[in-house]
Amino acid sequence: MNPKATSWVRTQESGPKKAIPVLPDAASRIIKKAKRPALVIGSKINDVDGVLDRVIELKKTGIEIVATGHSIKFLLDKGTDAFHAGVVEVTNMLTDSDWQGIDGRGLPDLVMVMGVHLDLTNQTFSTLKNFTDIESMCLDRYFMVNATYSFPNLTEDIWLEYLDELIKKCE
Repeated sequence: MNPKATSWVRTQESGPKKAIPVLPDAASRIIKKAKRPALVIGSKINDVDGVLDRVIELKKTGIEIVATGHSIKFLLDKGTDAFHAGVVEVTNMLTDSDWQGIDGRGLPDLVMVMGVHLDLTNQTFSTLKNFTDIESMCLDRYFMVNATYSFPNLTEDIWLEYLDELIKKCE
């Protein structure tokens, strides 16, 4: 296994089913293949300059945005709207096969997460892995073993480069 594709918590092991580390090219192909991709963002989305602008660019490619915590304020300040709910609430709704999804047209088939506290991110991916058929992808700079796919552990500069490349390939 790639040494950069190890869990951000040394003791975090997910059992036999672990995330596949992806680079922007593979991530873009997975996103394009999805019929209903959704990106869940959290309150830490503004911790690194420029990440929120990249989220807005991803939304322009057809990805639905779910804003959790006070991240909705950051989007509204930039003139962008999104579905608003708490992380735990969204995770629970995704496990409900009767829920009609973010826009009322059905559940997403790919859920990506960015800017959510790492422990909540890990639990969201664990829940999706164990209780749904929804694929998941971590677009944060930390490898998440419970996701279906995840960026490897990255420095901030390389993470921003990955996001730029992902946006370019998703357009």
